[in-house]
Amino acid sequence: MARKNKPVAVEINELDDSISEVIINKVTLGTVDEKDSPLVVTFADGHTKTADSFDNAVASLLAEYNLHH
Repeated sequence: MARKNKPVAVEINELDDSISEVIINKVTLGTVDEKDSPLVVTFADGHTKTADSFDNAVASLLAEYNLHH
């Protein structure tokens, strides 16, 4: 039986000039560092990944969140 999709509020807060924090339901998913190219995505558990664009970085954080919730 399939579950219905529920709307989820995603917050993106700027912590610094180049660092943004991604939050869902008061749970921090991680940060995106836009200082250099490629962008550095740091997940809540501490591991990092690179991304070509900000949208791809946020998509990576959301995918990791959906995988474990």
